[in-house]
Amino acid sequence: MNSDPRSEDTTLTLRDASQRLAAEAGEIILLTGAVGSGKSLWLKRLAGVTDLPNNTSATIAGKKPGKAAGETLMLFDRQPPLWLGQRVGEELCFGLRTPPASEVLTAVLSAWRLESLSPSAELSSLNRLQAMRLSLATMALAEPKLALLDSPTDSLPETDAITLRDDITAWAERSKTTVVVASNRWQDWQSVATQHWQVTSRDDLPQRGAQA
Repeated sequence: MNSDPRSEDTTLTLRDASQRLAAEAGEIILLTGAVGSGKSLWLKRLAGVTDLPNNTSATIAGKKPGKAAGETLMLFDRQPPLWLGQRVGEELCFGLRTPPASEVLTAVLSAWRLESLSPSAELSSLNRLQAMRLSLATMALAEPKLALLDSPTDSLPETDAITLRDDITAWAERSKTTVVVASNRWQDWQSVATQHWQVTSRDDLPQRGAQA
């Protein structure tokens, strides 16, 4: 029997025979490890696109990865970005059952410091930072319980990286979205992460690191 009094509020749980990792709504989890250790692989596992290792289990909002399709969204820092539409508004609305009103689109763009962009702007005109912010705005509109971010700040200048990090943190707190961030530039996230999970092997559960 699970004795954790907060278990019903847990967004993400990972287990193996010896350890349980759990993240609550609104937490920022920093996933670190050496280059090639399997950080991105673990994000894919949590997204349900790659199988978990043997003797390891995970639940997201009470569902197994892959069965929590509406609960989990994953973001890669792809260059060039892989867009699903041609214009900003199309990208924001892609996959939503009901397109938001124009004022909602304007508000979410402003929340992600993209107030200078029109929903009719062509996606090909965006720079790298704008593309990342638009992807996050799209994610915010979808309201996932768990957001998986792969190196969202690693390629950015330090000033831009810290500003983006703070905006992601504010979004997580405001929306109660649990965020798992895989990063080689872990220093960008150390001050805001509520937990630190370290990937030491591609086949083993991440280990609980020192408090971030």
